[in-house]
Amino acid sequence: MAYNYQILDVFTETALTGNPLAVVYDADGIDTARMQAIAAEFNLSETIFIKTPADEKHDVSARIFTPKAELPFAGHPTVGAAVALARRGIGRDGSIAIELPAGLVRAATKIDGDTGRAAFDAPLLPKAGGVSIDPLAAAGALKIAPDAIGFGNYAPTGAFSGPRFSVVPVREPAVLGGIAVDTSLWASAFADGWRAVYVVAPNGERRFQVRMFAPLGGIPEDPATGSAAVAFAALYVEAEKPGDGTHALTIVQGVEMGRPSNLYLGVEIEGGALKRVELSGEAVVIAEGKLFL
Repeated sequence: MAYNYQILDVFTETALTGNPLAVVYDADGIDTARMQAIAAEFNLSETIFIKTPADEKHDVSARIFTPKAELPFAGHPTVGAAVALARRGIGRDGSIAIELPAGLVRAATKIDGDTGRAAFDAPLLPKAGGVSIDPLAAAGALKIAPDAIGFGNYAPTGAFSGPRFSVVPVREPAVLGGIAVDTSLWASAFADGWRAVYVVAPNGERRFQVRMFAPLGGIPEDPATGSAAVAFAALYVEAEKPGDGTHALTIVQGVEMGRPSNLYLGVEIEGGALKRVELSGEAVVIAEGKLFL
């Protein structure tokens, strides 16, 4: 049987930058094991499979896979799929309702030819904490100087948005360029279930430059990680203690890989607490074809 698919570059308007994504359509007939095998075949950071929704009031359901595991939620597949589906005329009034394992996502879309933009509220409110990280062990696994870790009120900790991340703040973007992953130290530095590591440096007012590594999960480095950006919003609120209102953050990722990506967060605070996180970005279609299975 043949299944249509497209490849998009996500969190960019420029082809061959950003984070590549495979979108497989009409995937009701593909079982879990075959989805995992297809994701391994594409060997991109994520592949998203579009299916019939459980609730007819919604537009589609979707499942997201890395080359090695399924994810309940991920930002770059959600942005990319929303743009791809909107280009195919799916959705109503510039909005698409996507059922994900983590919850329902309603994405607002705007399309311009092969490119588009999508924005949506994270299906789960992120939380910081949940794991202890030894800064010396983290420095060893990343091969950076121990005194490069931390800035302001930021210290290594966990953050959760569905997927879990170990967040390692470093003092400046130049530190990011000096990282050399030591996989032999990874499992001892980062706890089981927290081995996707998000390294964050300040790069201007409400602007951060980041890298994300999950070498034991089949992703040596990710050019853009929307779920990690959403998770980081919880740490931002704890460290910065911003006032009530909506705060716009820019996350720059993929620079060191030659795949620059721009992720945008709207972080809403009410009564001093995090109330809502919106993730947005662009995507561009670069290829399409058929899977013969």
